[in-house]
Parts: sequence; C-alpha cells; structure tokens
Amino acid sequence: MERQVLLVIDMQNDFVDPRGALSFPQAREIASFIRDKVKGALEGGKEVIFTLDTHAPDDAEFKKFPPHCLEGSWGQELIPELREVVGEVGEPRVRFLKKNRYSAFYNTPLDQWLGTAPGSPDPRPALVEVVGVCTNICVFFTVEELANRDVPVKVYRQGVASFDPEAHRFALEQMAKVLGAEIV
Repeated sequence: MERQVLLVIDMQNDFVDPRGALSFPQAREIASFIRDKVKGALEGGKEVIFTLDTHAPDDAEFKKFPPHCLEGSWGQELIPELREVVGEVGEPRVRFLKKNRYSAFYNTPLDQWLGTAPGSPDPRPALVEVVGVCTNICVFFTVEELANRDVPVKVYRQGVASFDPEAHRFALEQMAKVLGAEIV
C-alpha cells in the first residue's frame, strides 16, 4: 500500500473549546467529522500527524492575535474527542508536531517525517489529506508548502473551518485553483 498521511491542523482547546482563547463555533462544527476521519485513517493503516500550535509567552504572533496555545497549557492540548480516538497508538502511525508559525513546515521536522527532505529515510506519501483550522491561515499555508513539494493533497471541505466565512471560501478556491489541491 502506498503511504498516505492524514494531517490534522491545530484542533486544540484554544481554537475549538468555547472557553478557548481564539475559539469559534465553526471549529466545533467540524470536530466530529475530523474524529471520524482520524478513526478511519488509523483503522485503514494510515498515519496521522497532529499539528499543535505552540507558543512561548513572548511570541511575536501575539502582536497579531491574543495569546493562545501557550506551551504546556490547557489551551495547547489536542481536543479530548481526538485524544480518545488516538488512545495508545504511538509513533510512527501517530505523531504530534509542535509549530509556532502558520506553516507546519516552518522550523519543524515535518519535511523529514513526510520524506520530502533530502536524505529522509521515509518515503514520500502518495497523498496527504488535510483537515483542521483555520482554513485561510494554518491550513492554507501548510497546503501551499505541500504544493511546493509536489505532494498530492486532498482537503476535506467538511473538515476545515475558519472564523471568517469569506476568507474560508477564498482559501478553498485558491487551494483548488492555484495550489492544485483536491477539495472534496
């Protein structure tokens, strides 16, 4: 079987839980779809990579957004419904990637994990499926990086959300028309 990876972007308490620092209702609406995708991926032998937005208290991003996803905080944790599905499954089938910028590739080992870095021992995936938040920010910039590496991408419309409906629609359109992602 060719390698396939499900990339789950930033489904963390601070974005999804109503008490979260940057929570928005649309993130909660996609949580059950993502839970089902993760469960199906694991049952089907696929790998799942969860990105975790992770910041230090003095992070420069807090000039643009209120403080969120502080390292070690409740807000930085993966939402409970996804933690339950993952259970005891460990590496290499389930990995957690801390990131502190919009793209999941910036200053992270994602290139190594996906086999897109020169000399990486892992094979390149035949497909990376993407779900998570926010469509027009972290999802978009990560899909853009996958496109730059010529990795086939499928984005699930039911599995991505943004606090900005217009930017959400625009990002989906750009991922399809400009980046060549399959939007289903």
